[in-house]
Amino acid sequence: MEKLEYEGYTGTVNYDKKSDYYTGEVEIDGRFYTYEGDSLEELREDFEDIVDSIIAFDEMGDDDEEEDD
Repeated sequence: MEKLEYEGYTGTVNYDKKSDYYTGEVEIDGRFYTYEGDSLEELREDFEDIVDSIIAFDEMGDDDEEEDD
């Protein structure tokens, strides 16, 4: 099985021959997120978008915590 790596996170790559479709899963902070695509390129883009979104959300949370101090 192939893996995707981005910003220190590793995600899976699964291909369904029957539907000609890619899916994957990444664990971030104990939660699992899935991503998908019609091609490996689309799968990678969706994977990177999820990681970027989680990182941005976590950074926003850190900013909120600093304001509370």
